Amino acid sequence: MDITSAAIATLISAATSATITLLLTRLNSRKSLDEQLDAILKIAIQYPYLESKDFTSTWTSSYNRNDEKALRYEVYCTLVFNYMSRLAKYHKYCEDKIDEHVALKPWARIHARYWRDPTEAYENVDTYDRPFVALVEGYLKGK
Repeated sequence: MDITSAAIATLISAATSATITLLLTRLNSRKSLDEQLDAILKIAIQYPYLESKDFTSTWTSSYNRNDEKALRYEVYCTLVFNYMSRLAKYHKYCEDKIDEHVALKPWARIHARYWRDPTEAYENVDTYDRPFVALVEGYLKGK
């Protein structure tokens, strides 16, 4: 079977188009991650205690349900760990690439008490995929 120059041009065009589409998708994913990080940082600026070791080190899942700060912190941590999970997945759990994007290790450590003591028992380890759980656990164990 002979391959004509028109067929070759079509294959090259299709391959080029697919490559461009993949690159644009990756760029849009990166942009989305950066926008999510900006949104989280704006919350932290508005409520600085959310990133304060003095506050985060006092976390307990048995907090007073009328405590607005604790309620906000619980939701904030959900945002933070969801973001971390998406970022880790984007970088295929490569710690060097993750660190080039955001310093997750110290960030995870600030929120270690929440990770270890979620409101719903086992919520974090059951909710997130295994590679992400292993990544966070490694950070918290001093890896």
